[in-house]
Amino acid sequence: MTAIAMFDPKLALPVLNQLHPVVVGLDFSRLKHKYTTGEEPEMAEAEWDFGEQEYRRFLSLKAWYPSVELVPNKLVDKVWHAHILDTMAYAKDCETVFGYFMHHFPYFGIYGKEDYQQLVTAFDKTCALYERHFGHYPDKSQFQAMRCAGHACHVPTECACRTPEACK
Repeated sequence: MTAIAMFDPKLALPVLNQLHPVVVGLDFSRLKHKYTTGEEPEMAEAEWDFGEQEYRRFLSLKAWYPSVELVPNKLVDKVWHAHILDTMAYAKDCETVFGYFMHHFPYFGIYGKEDYQQLVTAFDKTCALYERHFGHYPDKSQFQAMRCAGHACHVPTECACRTPEACK
């Protein structure tokens, strides 16, 4: 079945609620320790655990649908950034899961209304695939696509820009 066929409403596919088997084997324990412990942890342990679960789901979708543009939500993007910063582990994990290095493109949706609409469309497809495989997408309103000027990463998110009036 093609990735496009996944969006055919006449197809009745079961909710699998399982991760891609290779993604299950990825070890994020060092990342979790780095981001949730110490004097100034960047995330609470429960937030990391949920973010890691959602990141694993995102990676699973990308492994199953490599030709579909998928857009992470804010929390998934945060865990993805943490993973990318461990460059050796990220490169190895990408090779293991995808057979190639999965690049992060932080400029999607920032080049005008048409580009932004493509971001929204890609996010809608991401949500549709998510719901096919994992059930209800957690709080879509919280992860709505939003473009932030001057923000390092442009993903569907509530704006958390540090720049006043940056959100559009």
